[in-house]
Amino acid sequence: MNLFDYYYEEPDIESIDLNKVGFRVHASLIYKLGEELISDEVTAISELVKNSYDADSPYVNLVVDPYFYETITEELNGNTTTKEVKGLISIRDAGHGMNKDDIINGWLTISNSIKKKMKKDKKVTKKFERMPLGDKGLGRLSVQKLGNYMLLTTKKTGELKEYTVYIPWGHFRKNTTIDNVPVKISEKEVPLSEIEKGYTDIFIKDLINPELWTNTNNIQKLEKELSQIVSPFKTKNNSFILYAKVGQTELNFNKISDEALEAAISSYKFSLKADCLTIEGYYKADFFERKNNDHTISNDYLKEFLFLKQKELQDCSYLNDNNAFYIKFEQSISLENIGDLKVDAINNMIKHPGSLEAEIYSYSLDHTLIKNQIEKLNFEFLDEVNKFRSYIANNKGIKVFRDDFSILPYGYAENDWLSLSAGAATKGKFTHLKNDTVIGYIQLPGKESYNLREKTNREGFIADEYYHNFELIIKFAIKRINRNREQLKKSFNDYISQVSSDSQDTDSFIMSHEVAVAKARQATEKIDNMSIRIEESQEKVQSTKKILKSVENEIKNISIAPSEKSLLTEYLHQLQSSIISTNQNLIEANNFIKELTLLKDQIKVIEYEYEQLIEKMEDISELAGLGIVAETLTHELNTLVSNTKKNTEEVTEYFKNKYEPDKKIERYFNYVKYSSDSIRKQVSHLSPGFRSVRTVKKEVKISYLINEHIDFYAERAKRLNIETVAKIESDVNLYISPGMFYQIMDNLYLNSEHWLQHAMKLKRISTCIYNIEVKDSGIVHVWDNGIGIDSSIENHIFDPFISNKKNGRGLGLYIVRKLLQSHKSKIRLVRERNQFNNLYKLELDFSQCLKTDEQRGYL
Repeated sequence: MNLFDYYYEEPDIESIDLNKVGFRVHASLIYKLGEELISDEVTAISELVKNSYDADSPYVNLVVDPYFYETITEELNGNTTTKEVKGLISIRDAGHGMNKDDIINGWLTISNSIKKKMKKDKKVTKKFERMPLGDKGLGRLSVQKLGNYMLLTTKKTGELKEYTVYIPWGHFRKNTTIDNVPVKISEKEVPLSEIEKGYTDIFIKDLINPELWTNTNNIQKLEKELSQIVSPFKTKNNSFILYAKVGQTELNFNKISDEALEAAISSYKFSLKADCLTIEGYYKADFFERKNNDHTISNDYLKEFLFLKQKELQDCSYLNDNNAFYIKFEQSISLENIGDLKVDAINNMIKHPGSLEAEIYSYSLDHTLIKNQIEKLNFEFLDEVNKFRSYIANNKGIKVFRDDFSILPYGYAENDWLSLSAGAATKGKFTHLKNDTVIGYIQLPGKESYNLREKTNREGFIADEYYHNFELIIKFAIKRINRNREQLKKSFNDYISQVSSDSQDTDSFIMSHEVAVAKARQATEKIDNMSIRIEESQEKVQSTKKILKSVENEIKNISIAPSEKSLLTEYLHQLQSSIISTNQNLIEANNFIKELTLLKDQIKVIEYEYEQLIEKMEDISELAGLGIVAETLTHELNTLVSNTKKNTEEVTEYFKNKYEPDKKIERYFNYVKYSSDSIRKQVSHLSPGFRSVRTVKKEVKISYLINEHIDFYAERAKRLNIETVAKIESDVNLYISPGMFYQIMDNLYLNSEHWLQHAMKLKRISTCIYNIEVKDSGIVHVWDNGIGIDSSIENHIFDPFISNKKNGRGLGLYIVRKLLQSHKSKIRLVRERNQFNNLYKLELDFSQCLKTDEQRGYL
């Protein structure tokens, strides 16, 4: 009898006690659950592998044998039947195993999972401290997707009984109830010597689709799926090894090649522990190579470069050992100094995603550089440029692992989850990390990353506030890395320009486009003249050769007499003269060649700076565009507000004359008037900042400007519980553009407002205070009582594109400095530290704007 054609007998309805009737579950429910949750056979095998991982096993051994054949005998309701089964899958591990209680109340109880309780209680496995992957108690349903019969053998660590469980999974597709599907459990004693062993072996027979595993494409799909489960990186925490074989094919789960890691031109590490983010970067000489560069970048160059640029590269140091990496970059940043992190509304603590460690390897795909790397490092596996490029393409991206177990889809295929290659994260800057040229990972320790929860389908994390902070911290670290890369590239190109200039006794400054063009023309003329001289020299060399030949012949053929000696002497003088002339021409030619080389270097520097300028102009262009729109909009708003107010007054007067008084309508009219006045005030504040007004200077008291500034932000500051304090120690008259002054002060206030709110969220301060103090001779101090300036950027805050704000442009203080310079004024960061040991106070020097008697026309 074929078991698949057999239908179990229904119970005798007449014999049922009607007082004890309950729900019965049809067996097909189990089959439907499996079909719903497990999409295909490859996913089913992956789920069973994950169960071995959750069992704290150091390995899993998977064998798929589509050619297995066996005849089985089965007794069913007193009937014996035989069946030919084809295909076998075995999955074996050395995890903690199961005892009778685990089997009956766990494995055989659908949707009951101890893992769910472990996650809830934030517990990890005993041996390897893993956070369980599963929690629905449904992973065992993967078996029915693979085959019709299962034999499970297991023993729990610390116990002496081994259990064998037999389940005919195919019977769940029958017209019967779950309680009628036979499950057999047997037990046996094991020797005392094996008490500490734990294991689970699963054998699945009579495969649903054995032919599936004879197809090369399906085998490759399984290989790819399983390779995405376990981290390919060799880390100190590697604790799970996967072995697999399908038919005669051993699946290959390549670790990231050591050759590939050695070939990186720069590498980075960053870690988050407690409230401190630490970032490290390592750079080879190859990182600084430029196309068409005539300088070979040696470690002596790099050592001198860092020495000369140590002031602007304070976070970088030279590595004195024999490591392939010569420059190290290091920074530590407190989470308090990272803007826009989500904070718990109850305790005002940052919603910490948990500790993490990351490594990123960055590559150049330049053909010449790769070829040089292969030859220099004696590569065996990646011994061709195309192989190397293909390897990087197949392993690119930054992946996420929890205890060396992949969290999909981050970093796989084309998933550029950190927007390394497109969008606002890079804006196309060529010095920045790109998804196509990096291999990296982020490792999360299971016991410390419970706050990051995976989606039900295990396809990524749930996008809650903890994940928001996790992603923000990662992007912040990459932003710092990119900034360091950009600084190193720019500073090194400046240094190479200096080296080129020094070697030729020319000015050290980088020549402008016009000077470079003029030099290029001069060099071209000299080259033309040099060509003629070289030709002349070649003719003289030929003449010299003939003379030498003649001398030789004379010496051989005649006896030396006085007359001959005189002739020989003359020949020798001619030879000497020719040699001197030739040598002089060669020296001159050599000098011209050196000058040409210098010109090439200068042009390269100009090209590089031009590319940098174009990139940064994108941001400035956006702001300029917004300014133009704002100027036009302000003019229109002024007209609209004036018309609205005028029409409202006319309607109010008309209503009074025609209708009885109505308090509600009167309140509405008053509200429109009040709103119109408020809008007019906001618009009038913008107007002085526009170019047409900003360039107009006039005499104005500094106290008036400060009070106008404070008054404008009074309501906003009150709403945000910010106390504004202005102290005028010495009032002076400034000859200045009020629009420019307001634009400067707006930038400073809004910056303080952001970071004061940030400090309040972190509970570092209890009140928010914004201070302005006018000192003698037009000196103004501006500060707040917040955390202050992050020490890692305190020397760069006036540089463009420097910001710790999320999506901050980093142009505010840069624009302030430029506006002040246009009025012969200055701004600096006072070297005074606050209670948080950070610099915090800005000094504005308007001393050059003081109104003199001569300017007033009295003299």
